[in-house]
This record gives sequence, C-alpha cells and structure tokens, in this order.
Amino acid sequence: MKTKIWVGVLFYSFMGCANKAPKSNLTSKLDSTGEAVYFVEDTVVDQSAGLQVIEALSRVYGNDPNSIGGFIGSPRCPSFLEGMFFDGSTLVFQVRGDTAHARRILESTASSKAFRLEQVTESNYSQQQLMSIVDELNQRFDTLTDKKLKNNMTSWGVGLRNVEVRFILNTPEARQAFREKLMDSPAIRFEGPEQPIIDERIGITDTLGISLHPEYSVYSTEASTASFVLLNQGNKNIMCGEHYFITYEDENGTWRALPINDAAIDIGYMVLPGGHHLFTANLYPEVHSNKPGRYRFFYEVMLDADTPLRHDILMMTEFRLTDNKQEIKNAIRIEIPQKPDNYGAGFIPTQAPPKEDEVYHVVDDMPEFPGGMDKLLQFINDNMQYPTKAQTEGIQGKVIVQFIIDEDGYIIEPNIVRSIEPSLDKEALRIIKMLPQWKPGILKGKAVKMKYTVPVTFKLNKNKRRNTPNFTINHTDIASGTP
Repeated sequence: MKTKIWVGVLFYSFMGCANKAPKSNLTSKLDSTGEAVYFVEDTVVDQSAGLQVIEALSRVYGNDPNSIGGFIGSPRCPSFLEGMFFDGSTLVFQVRGDTAHARRILESTASSKAFRLEQVTESNYSQQQLMSIVDELNQRFDTLTDKKLKNNMTSWGVGLRNVEVRFILNTPEARQAFREKLMDSPAIRFEGPEQPIIDERIGITDTLGISLHPEYSVYSTEASTASFVLLNQGNKNIMCGEHYFITYEDENGTWRALPINDAAIDIGYMVLPGGHHLFTANLYPEVHSNKPGRYRFFYEVMLDADTPLRHDILMMTEFRLTDNKQEIKNAIRIEIPQKPDNYGAGFIPTQAPPKEDEVYHVVDDMPEFPGGMDKLLQFINDNMQYPTKAQTEGIQGKVIVQFIIDEDGYIIEPNIVRSIEPSLDKEALRIIKMLPQWKPGILKGKAVKMKYTVPVTFKLNKNKRRNTPNFTINHTDIASGTP
C-alpha cells in the first residue's frame, strides 16, 4: 500500500518524508517598475522533529492510515487547525482563535512541543484559504485563451503564506496580464527571472563519432520550433532524453539563456551505432521575441549507460535565426544518412529472421504499453513510493532498469543496469514488475522477445507541476526506453 505525504506548501515544505530537506532563503530585488522580484536559495535543514509531530497527529486525526499529514480539514481534525507548513526546520501550525488552547491540545495529542503556532487573522492567509485560491486558479487556467500568458506560466501552488506563480519571464507585462486575465489577488506572489540570464556555457559538437546538427541551416525568427539531428557514427550505444536548453547571443555579444519551459518529462531514447535521433525544440517566440542572430542548442547524451563506465557528454550545435525570407526559402536541410543494412550490428541485426527464444534489441514494430507512453508515465507516477531512507539522506538520481517483453507482452527478467542506491534500485524494480501486459514487439510479422530499457528518475521536487494533485509530493520525472 502506498503511503501518501500531504503538506500544503510549494517551496517551503519538506520534500517527502525526510529528516533533512532544503530550506528556502528568500532574497529579492526591485525590477524596473519598483516591484519586488523574489529568488530562492536552498540550504539543508533538519525537519525530523516536526515530521514526528505530523505522524503522531495523522494517527489521531487522519482518515487514512496510509496517509501522513492529510488530516487538515478532516472530520476528526480540530476546527481551529487551518494549515501547516515548514519554516526551515520548524513545523508551523496555523490556528484560528485561542492559541493557548490550541497548543495544549496539540502538545497533548502529539506528545511533543516541536512546533510553532501562527494565528490566522484577516490580514494573513491560512493554507486552506490558499488551497481554495489554487483550485480557482486551476479552473480559470483551463479556460484561458491567452496563449502568451498560458505558455509563460510554468508552475503554481501553495507556498508559506502566499500562492506562488512562476513565469518563464517574470516581467511587469506578464504580471499585469495575469492580474487582468486570470486573477488579481493579494495572496499571489510571482517568481522567475525578469530577463534572460547570462549563460556562456560551451558544449561539444563532434566527438567519438557522435555529432549534433541543426536540421536546417537557418530558421525564421517567427518559427515556434527548430529541429536537430543527433548522429551516431561511432561504435557505442547512445542514450539521450527530452531535456535541452538553448542560448542566444544578444546585441552586446553576451550569451544568454533562451527563456523556455524546461520542466520536461525525461523520456529516454537509445540510438544504436549507425542510427540517428531527430529532436524538435520549442523556441517559445510568444514568451520571448527572438531576434536574428546566433543561437546554441545543448543536448546531453550518455555513453555506456548500462555499465560502470557510463559518462555524460554535453553536445552543442550552433544555428541561426533570420527574418530574411529569401534566406529562409533557400535553407539547406542536413543530409541524414540512411541506417545501414546492419544497423544494430554487434547486437541483433534487424533483418535477421526470428529465432526461437532469441531476445532482440531492434525489431520492426516496437512493443507498446497499453494506452501509449503517456499512460506508462502515469502508471509509474501513480505507483511510485519514494523510499524513506533515500528521502532522509536526500538521495536522488536515475535508476536504469532493463527487462524483456516476451512474445505475449509480459515483463520478464527485470534487472538493474545502472544503480543509484539499494532502496531506490529496489523500488524501481518493484514498479517495473507491476507493469501490465504490453503489445509485444514484432519482427518479420511474428511476435518476439524484445529487450527494453527504462531509466526511472527519482527526484525530490521543489515545484508542483500543474497536473500534479495539489499538495501531494510528486517523486518522479519518469522515463522510458529504446525506440
């Protein structure tokens, strides 16, 4: 049975059931309009005493024995209790009315004094009030027609004493549009950079037979996307994903990060020797007006991902944007080599006839999870239980699991090919063993056994994404494998 952990806090709550968690130290500066723009810096704090209080109160006030912290507003919860959050290492309860009376009851019930009380008044907001605001914001967002505003918003949720809304670019214009078209509430605080940050990083364009190229020599300044080709002409398997970032050269010759929504689900792809991967990146022109000039696309790949020799390479390629229509019309497309007849040689040749009990790495038709990749991601997310030990020690990372999908679509022989920590390895294996029957891989018209790789990311998240249930800690950036 999965244990849920509930705390109505976005940036300031404990990150899962951990003894140590990031504490957010707020700093601020004034933007060009004189409005404060907030930034968050993290340090590590000990929240174990407060967590023990939450567990004790959950046993008395909660409705679900497998839920820790979800007792606020339950029928068994005292009516004076309207919220809770962590302020650094200190657990804070929001109460209405007589604080002395509330403290006596909470201390007696929890057998602990390891908390602070904060009285709810007309001048501040309780967690319950903030939750109601977020619920209303979710409904209004669903009907929002302003694509520029919609695409500029990356996350929102309940913070300490405010609703936190994060923009890709936190400009005065963005904040004004939000107030006019979505919600104008003093409970809302905006976060995110006001202008693109400086980013002078350099990557590698060509190494070990691996190269990265723009699909076309130039793109329009009005283009919403640009495409890039990763070529594997080396002798090793390459694993890559969905995460990327882009920089551009401004009018002063300074390289800055292109404002994009980098909250991507990390889906893994395997590119065999002789193969390629075509990737489409969003340029977000509705958020940031892209100008003619030089741009850089960055993409991380892994070599020997399933061995102790694994190492990461930050690939980079330059491309240009232009507003010259003739130049756009004459744009040259990179010649993408055809996969050789022996694509996947050294593993299993694609053209080899199916053999009894043989396990294939490359087939004509790939196995399919029921409902597609989105349903696979949802299944893993819904069934994930972040191990307490790993949370306590702040352990995060990617466990790579390899398994066989047999001729009937069942998962067999799952094993860890890249380990992080024993408890995370165990949890990744448990999830994979729970996967339902797939549509099997097909080679030469016949169902065959197919080896599949799934990198599962364990991450103690700071931000809630829009589709994450409010106030439930989301533990995973899910991944899946070999196309």
